[in-house]
Amino acid sequence: MDLFEEFFKIARQFDKMHVQYALIGGIAMAFHDEPRFTKDIDFLVLPEELEKVRKALKEIEYFESAEPWTFKSSGVTLHRFMKVDGERHMIIDILLATNERHRQIIKRCIEDEWKDGVIKIISKQDLIWMKQQRNSDQDRVDIRTLNNDED
Repeated sequence: MDLFEEFFKIARQFDKMHVQYALIGGIAMAFHDEPRFTKDIDFLVLPEELEKVRKALKEIEYFESAEPWTFKSSGVTLHRFMKVDGERHMIIDILLATNERHRQIIKRCIEDEWKDGVIKIISKQDLIWMKQQRNSDQDRVDIRTLNNDED
């Protein structure tokens, strides 16, 4: 399965169902700087949108593949979805916007028109902030990349 093709399918579904979201993570990096390897697609969504998200993903053959879990450091709850096609699979991580800062990230996301609709991408500054919160090795590399792009 092609990561970007799946992203656009999901964006089309979310647009159709009026889901408020912001694309975050590795694919958002590709929109802001340059593509890098990633194995999943990450979205930040409002908690009250979760049922619409479940329905939208189910319509394009995704299923909830794990029990949700909450990151102790941030309080963010992650819902993981998966689509299987033969031996290939795609993982979608839905992070719930649990605080006002997360809600503002969704409100300020960049809306970019494309041939089949609108995609909603986290702003560069908000992406840096979210990566600072998680602060993994990959996040630190991404932050340096995003900051160097601003020079």
